[in-house]
Amino acid sequence: MAHERAFSVEETIRRDFEALKYTKAIDNLKVLRKKQGEELAKLKIFEDQDKTNKEKGDRAERRSRALQAEIEEAREQCRTISEEMAEIQDMIRQKHQQANSYLSIVQDLKNKRDQLEYRQDAVSELKSTIEELTENDEWLETALSQYEERMARYQAEADESRAQYSTYQQDLTKSRRELSRQLAEQGKLQSDKEKHERQLVTRLDMIHTAADQYDFRGFDGELSDVQVKSFHERLQKLLADKRRDLDRVQKQNSKDVNKLNSTISSLESRKSARTQDRVSAKQRIGAIEKRTDVLKNDADFERSGFDSQIQQENEVLWSLEAESERLGRELVECTRLASERAQLDLRKGELADRKRKLDIRVDTAKGKLDAAIGTDWSSATLEGKFQEAVRCQTKVTSQARQQRDHVRDKLQSLTYKFKTATANEQSKKQEAERCEKAVYDYLLTVNEDAGTAEDYPGEVSHYEEKVEESRTEISLWDALAQYYGQCQNTLNKKGACRLCERPFDAGQAAFKSRMEKKIKEKLNPKEKEESEKELEESSAILDALRGLRSQYDTYKRLTEELPAAKKERQEIESECEGHERQFEALSEAAALEEEKLREVENLNETVLTISQILRDIRDSENQIERITSQQSSGMATRSADEIHELQSGCSEKMRVIKNKLAKITADKQRARDQLNALELEKSELRNKTNNAARQLERKSDFLNQIQTLKEEHAQQRESIQRANEDLEALEPEMIEARTLRDDTIQQGRVREQAVAEERDAVASTISELRLVESDIQDYAERGGDSNLTSNQRAIAALEKAIADVEKDIADKNIGDNINYRKNLRVLDSLRKDIVELESRNADEDYERLVAEARSYESHYNKLLAERGSIMGSMKTKDEELGRLLQEWEMDYKDAARKYRESHIKVETTKAAIEDLGRYSAALDKAIMQYHSLKMEEVNRIAGELWQSTYQGTDIDTILIRSDAETSTGKRNYNYRLCMVKQDAEMDMRGRCSAGQKVLASIIIRLALAESFGVNCGLIALDEPTTNLDRDNIKSLAESLHAIIKARQAQSNFQLIVITHDEDFLRHMRCSDFCDTFYRVRRDDRQNSVISRESITKVL
Repeated sequence: MAHERAFSVEETIRRDFEALKYTKAIDNLKVLRKKQGEELAKLKIFEDQDKTNKEKGDRAERRSRALQAEIEEAREQCRTISEEMAEIQDMIRQKHQQANSYLSIVQDLKNKRDQLEYRQDAVSELKSTIEELTENDEWLETALSQYEERMARYQAEADESRAQYSTYQQDLTKSRRELSRQLAEQGKLQSDKEKHERQLVTRLDMIHTAADQYDFRGFDGELSDVQVKSFHERLQKLLADKRRDLDRVQKQNSKDVNKLNSTISSLESRKSARTQDRVSAKQRIGAIEKRTDVLKNDADFERSGFDSQIQQENEVLWSLEAESERLGRELVECTRLASERAQLDLRKGELADRKRKLDIRVDTAKGKLDAAIGTDWSSATLEGKFQEAVRCQTKVTSQARQQRDHVRDKLQSLTYKFKTATANEQSKKQEAERCEKAVYDYLLTVNEDAGTAEDYPGEVSHYEEKVEESRTEISLWDALAQYYGQCQNTLNKKGACRLCERPFDAGQAAFKSRMEKKIKEKLNPKEKEESEKELEESSAILDALRGLRSQYDTYKRLTEELPAAKKERQEIESECEGHERQFEALSEAAALEEEKLREVENLNETVLTISQILRDIRDSENQIERITSQQSSGMATRSADEIHELQSGCSEKMRVIKNKLAKITADKQRARDQLNALELEKSELRNKTNNAARQLERKSDFLNQIQTLKEEHAQQRESIQRANEDLEALEPEMIEARTLRDDTIQQGRVREQAVAEERDAVASTISELRLVESDIQDYAERGGDSNLTSNQRAIAALEKAIADVEKDIADKNIGDNINYRKNLRVLDSLRKDIVELESRNADEDYERLVAEARSYESHYNKLLAERGSIMGSMKTKDEELGRLLQEWEMDYKDAARKYRESHIKVETTKAAIEDLGRYSAALDKAIMQYHSLKMEEVNRIAGELWQSTYQGTDIDTILIRSDAETSTGKRNYNYRLCMVKQDAEMDMRGRCSAGQKVLASIIIRLALAESFGVNCGLIALDEPTTNLDRDNIKSLAESLHAIIKARQAQSNFQLIVITHDEDFLRHMRCSDFCDTFYRVRRDDRQNSVISRESITKVL
């Protein structure tokens, strides 16, 4: 009815605007953009991962290419060296061939020289051993034969020397070959060592980075193996903690979601139960109504006393008419108070809704709140207790942080002290070793039997004594030289001994010659020169030893200080480990308190929501109390809706009573007809007396059944009402529970994502460290630096052996040359042959060619060693290249393609999000523009209709105003109807009469239909004259006539009027526009009948 829909303008405008469709489109665009944003976040994560893999792959590829280039360069170097070695080999072969061509001449020259050597040895032996003798020739022959034997012995010694020389040559060749192999092995080991050192540096950098990232203390600077092992253990522990945190978060989220799901399932079960109760009640009501109709039909045939029933029904009808009139008067009074009652109903609904929300919020968060602030709380004291809990937890967390920071500062100070102590100990140790090595190395140069640097004082004492002895010998030698000079003078002048002064006779010539020889020996200045030279050497050594005094003293001092420095470093290290354990414990405690604080702070929004709901509830109760107190003195105690319901009930009852009266009247007439017929058949009725008695019993039974069914019918309606109320109460709870479940799931996913990212970062660090550790462990298992050290020792030993052999050969060669030159000066008989042979320069050519061949061999050996070193390095690089290629093939082969795909997806998703934003803004702008144009058009048409229709002077015109709300992020419009008087706008709600409401409603509908009905402007007016006085009815009719007449040519205009007011139709002059109308009425069987009639019947 029109007065019931007078203020549904807002819904009508929204429907005509099709706002839901367009706002749904905007919401869908926003939802789609949000989903694309979430997808973009995931794609960015994938892009970062793919980018990291791509960068790693690029680095591996660059390293592989660099290694490949280095290997190719080394291979080219090996090839060049091999070619050069082949050329040198050819040169050696050529030199040997050229040397062999001079071999015969050289052999002749050698034979001559051998003969010269034999002769010179004989002459030298004779000269050094014989004395001038006076024996006969026989004795000389005997001496000559002995001389031949000595020559044979010398020949045997020469052959032995040649064999030894050949052995030396073989040993030298073998040692050089072994040296080349060792040099090649050294190149490979040196490359492995360099790679091992790079891996150690990489591991140290990774440990420093990870320690800074995860706030590990005590891992700065250089690290020992124990510290590296400790870092691995702490990293593994951190990974295990992150995994446990992730499991805990997942379990907690699953627990919360299961709890919310169980709540939702319980609400859905209750909803299903209430729905089933409502369906069962409706089915039972239908069965009761069917059974009631059957029983009524059966009872009607047996019913009697029609006059009393008609009288009773008339009395009920009169009472209902009186009740209807009273309700009408009450409705008029209630209309005056409609605004306050509507506000009261609204506040009551808000109060119930807020209480329900409060209960849901409290039940949902009760477990977490109990864990955070205890169980001793209520909704009224929640905010205060929560703030107190936050303050307490903040204080506890702050104290834990302060304790952790205090220990961390101490730990940093101890770490610095530990580094300083370690550096001090290392520097002292290195300085002591350096001083010891300097002293010991020099001691070895002066004494090969020196054991340690501790022999330094003994050596100094020894050389001091030696210098003193040498000086004493030199001073004594001068005195002896003077004495032997005097002896020589006495011998020369007097021919006598200086001591006994006895002269030598002729028979003592040999003794005199021996004495002269001895005096010459004693007067030989070489001994003095040797003594002076020995003194000079001893003095130089003593000065050098004394120059090492400061280093020896430093070595002794540092050796004595090292135990104390080591003890200090161990004490600081022990204290540092203790503080480190304390720091870890306090860090865990602080992290636990911070986690508790975050959990408490996460409840802040829930507590604020509960507190706000509680304040809203108090506000609603105060407003309800105020409105109730204002209305307590009023006459009306029921709302307009209640009165309308009562009026509807009265009208329905009156209609039922009227139907009953008509039916009873008809039954009465039918009973009278039956009575006349029965009087004619009186005799037959007497026979049916018993049957009538049974029918009366059946009637009584039917009436009892009808009454029982009516009571059950009322009970079932109450059940339906209760089920509807329960369903209405359950629906917000289910919506709230689903919202809380979705929020919990989202928060859980965010926490799981954060913990998972931390776990993945720790796992990635451990994986990278394992790769480096595997290379380091493999190098250590293969021997590590010991291989290189042993190789270097072997090379040093070989070089020393080669040097010794070469020294022996050189010594032997020098001796041979000395003997050779000595032989050249002894025998003149061989000189001419030797000079003749030497004039050919065969020996020089041979020696030159052999020297060149040896030079080429030496160069060949160096190239062989260089090639071995390059090949060892190339092998190491080839192994590293293989590992890099395998790693690239397994992990980074498709990294570039995946990164490109991820990057394309990210960029396209960004573009899609931007496009969706532009589309949403454009659509919103278009809707706003369309809204403004249509509102202007609707207000213009409504103003024209009002001014042409309304006959009063209190309202000049009406118009619709819209207010936009964007507080929730969405644009909502609240429409209100305003009236204008002398350019002053006021809301019509609560300020206009019922007739003005109806007229405004009709005009707004006409304006909306004309504005929005483009293809089919259809509007129906149902009882438009309700609550209108005669003047406004006439004015409305004339306005409708004018509207129809002005717009009857439009294709989008059609008007349907439903009314019982025939005066209204006459004022409309409907005959100008139509010839017939449709009338709805009831026939004698109370069925609705629609008939088409001429319009002239009304006019």
